[in-house]
Amino acid sequence: MKPIDTVIYHVISLSMNLLGMIPAPIADKIGDFLGSLWFFLDKKHRTLTISNLTHTYAGEKDEKEIIKIAERVFRNTARMLFEHTRFHRTKLENLHKLFTITGLEHLEAAHARGRGILCFSGHLGNWELLSALTYITGIEFAVVYKRIEFEPFNQYIMKKREFTGAKMFPVHNALDEIVKCLKRGGIAGLYVDQNVRKRHRGVFIDFLNRKACTTNGLARLALSTKAPVIPIFTFKDKGRSHIVILPEMPLIETGDPEQDILENTQAYHSVIEKYIRKYPDQWFWMHNRWKTRPPEELDNPLKKP
Repeated sequence: MKPIDTVIYHVISLSMNLLGMIPAPIADKIGDFLGSLWFFLDKKHRTLTISNLTHTYAGEKDEKEIIKIAERVFRNTARMLFEHTRFHRTKLENLHKLFTITGLEHLEAAHARGRGILCFSGHLGNWELLSALTYITGIEFAVVYKRIEFEPFNQYIMKKREFTGAKMFPVHNALDEIVKCLKRGGIAGLYVDQNVRKRHRGVFIDFLNRKACTTNGLARLALSTKAPVIPIFTFKDKGRSHIVILPEMPLIETGDPEQDILENTQAYHSVIEKYIRKYPDQWFWMHNRWKTRPPEELDNPLKKP
């Protein structure tokens, strides 16, 4: 890093460390205040969040309910800042005190097969907690990530994500590293719930009442390596953070490679949707998830996304 970037990195690190010293009950109240203020001031993301929720819950929830959920999305996201700093101030041997974990037996059973494991999740709850699985299980755990353009913050996030022993694979050259990780019997984790900008690099599946352009990488890896695929989610319930590991998902093989990719990708997102609907205020609705539209909608200007 450049000298100025190094200085900024240390300022960020010190600031985050100080935030992590705030007791959880007080931090939650501060997070709620900052989240509500953010919701009020940030018209762009407020509008996008409400629009996304409205499309998903049309006919299910009225405008008042949707606005309440939208504000809670901002509050929960602001709370994550403080949760993140507490998590990284906690000694490794005390990580288990921060959350409840269920389903480890599914991970152990899949690992015993010797093909490595492909895990997937979405941006639900405090997804940063998933890096703790490296320390808890003792299994190599690697996460595919998108690099942050602001280098001092990128370095800070990288260092904190790796403190449990997790490895980070940048998305632009992750494929080879994932395959190597699987061959070593490790776990490769992918977040698959974000928009894919280039249609030819994804597939369109049904997701939260709309067609969504989605990465096909997970399905391709599962079909080519035969590694077991396991969903993992984080969420908060009654003030307690949880990590839930679900059973291995069956691999769909119809004999048609493209159909296999589509059906497996749809199956993965159906599981993600189930958890989003269960905890709607904990998903990252302010992301423009449905920005990339199917060709048939672009050909028909009267059809709205």
